[in-house]
Amino acid sequence: MAEYRVDIRDIKFVLNEMLGLDKICELPKYKEAEADADMLNDMIDQAYKMAKEVVAPINKEADSPGAQYHKETATVTTPESFKAVYQMYIENGWGATTSDPNYGGMGMPEILNTAAGEIFTGACTAFTMLPGLTKSAANVITSFGSDYLKDKYLEKMLSGEWGGTMCLTEPGAGSDLAACKTMATPIEGKDGWYKITGTKSFITFGDHDLTEQIIHLVLARTPGAPPGTKGIGLFIVPKLKINDDGSVGGANDVICGGIEHKMGIHGSPTATLNFGENDNCEGELIGDVYEGIKYMFLMMNEERLMVGMQGLALAATAYQYALQFSQERVQGPDIRNFKDPEAPKVTIIHHPDVRRMLMIQKAYCEGMRALLYKTAYWIDMGHAHPDEKERKKAMGYVELLTPICKAYSTDMALQVTNLSVQTHGGFGFCQEYPAEQCMRDVKITAIYEGTNGIQALDLLGRKMAMKGGSILMNFVMMLNNMLDEAAKVEATKDMAAKVKAAKGKLDAIIMKFMTLGKEKSMKAFVPLINACDLLEMFGDIICGTFLCEQATVAAAKFDAICKEKGAEDDKAKRELVKESSEAKFYFSKVQTAKYFADNLVSRVYWRELAIMNMDTSVMEDVFPVVV
Repeated sequence: MAEYRVDIRDIKFVLNEMLGLDKICELPKYKEAEADADMLNDMIDQAYKMAKEVVAPINKEADSPGAQYHKETATVTTPESFKAVYQMYIENGWGATTSDPNYGGMGMPEILNTAAGEIFTGACTAFTMLPGLTKSAANVITSFGSDYLKDKYLEKMLSGEWGGTMCLTEPGAGSDLAACKTMATPIEGKDGWYKITGTKSFITFGDHDLTEQIIHLVLARTPGAPPGTKGIGLFIVPKLKINDDGSVGGANDVICGGIEHKMGIHGSPTATLNFGENDNCEGELIGDVYEGIKYMFLMMNEERLMVGMQGLALAATAYQYALQFSQERVQGPDIRNFKDPEAPKVTIIHHPDVRRMLMIQKAYCEGMRALLYKTAYWIDMGHAHPDEKERKKAMGYVELLTPICKAYSTDMALQVTNLSVQTHGGFGFCQEYPAEQCMRDVKITAIYEGTNGIQALDLLGRKMAMKGGSILMNFVMMLNNMLDEAAKVEATKDMAAKVKAAKGKLDAIIMKFMTLGKEKSMKAFVPLINACDLLEMFGDIICGTFLCEQATVAAAKFDAICKEKGAEDDKAKRELVKESSEAKFYFSKVQTAKYFADNLVSRVYWRELAIMNMDTSVMEDVFPVVV
């Protein structure tokens, strides 16, 4: 069985040398929480130790047998190994790292949550979904609930004693939240309480045996509510009733009708929940009765970033498996000796095509990590910077990047896991090797929390137009400035020029789409047809830019090591790279950024060429797919 490995060195590089944990810890909010860079780095190390020794060993059982539904009792059980691991996870505070300290949270920066999330999620994705959802559900109550609701629910949710879900989707409705039919009827004599009736589907950890109570956040309509999303409220619906003293009571008429049989994440039960079959399900209203979608979007956006992180985690894990396998699997001679029948056999990492696949995997993983961690950095700045103007700017970037973090990271993750399986050859198709599970588990990330097509439309139709497009323009100018700075460094000037040239193609597409939006002809469909391509182009340029930024830092560090060791010419530097792990790391950072700029950013050109064809054939009345 391959060993679970995480590129801790790259995680620490992004946290400390690219972003600067010390700058985050100096913000008043985190100084008050007594966070410092040394402590956060130590927590990352502790997360890796626990993930490797405790969480990763349950991943096989999470896949098979996975979660099980018991029809006779309408209940769900998780793999037996989950129980002890879950207790250890929550006892160590990992379910509430960023949450409100007044209710048992640690109040740590989001950047810590993202890094630890990558580490734990790569170890066992299905397992981490419960604490992740619970934290997000608690954040909704923290942000929009009354003091009474906070006191009632938060402490037990943040401690992990109670779990949490979000219940949006209904049978047949899919992503159309306006189609919500679940009803919430006021209970006479119980202010704020409603009878809940309806069915929700595809509910992650909708039922399980890891916590004594499950707190469902349920979207529902009230009698006489207006149609569409404006007529929907958000309700706290416990699985079990809660007694006056806060203890768990009897059933609250929330029945699990079954769980889905899925391609991957088998250890995460995806449930159908029936509310109020016996007219005895009660829930409490959060905030305004017509603001439910607004409240739930806080959780949805958090989850979209978490899903992007899931994509990164599974991609990075799959890459590590491919790297290990390629260093161990012996097959064929070195390509330079392939005509010699007596030539010694070599490990497959010596073969050009395997190296190509590994470099693509490495480049995308490091690009995604830069994107997601930098977004987490802006979340921290948006929450804690003392200057209101800086807070607003940072949160504007977070809003703009959320659909890109979710869709780009998960689409690229599927490519990376596919290449990992391919690197393994025939063994990659066998369940004995873990790469195939990574590929199966990662596919859902492009679908749930809003399909990637929906993310692309969100970027195109809403996020790019925020505040008259000023957030987009500020962000684009920031990318230009970063590339201009990289162009001043000898080691990075060529890659920066290539990324900036490709960025010019992205800029042209953005401007073209703005004009096409005013068209009255079929050309108005062009931006909608190509929204996913636009998002992917944007993701390539952002990752290319952030990798250039990393390369400027790494190049300076590499030069300093070479100077210290007296390595002046190319030969001496290459020898130093072979001898020094730090020199090798910084050298590889520069080379990875160069590979991304030379090979992967080029996709922007052919996407731009295809879009500029202005093809609208898929929207013709006679659709060629239907024969």
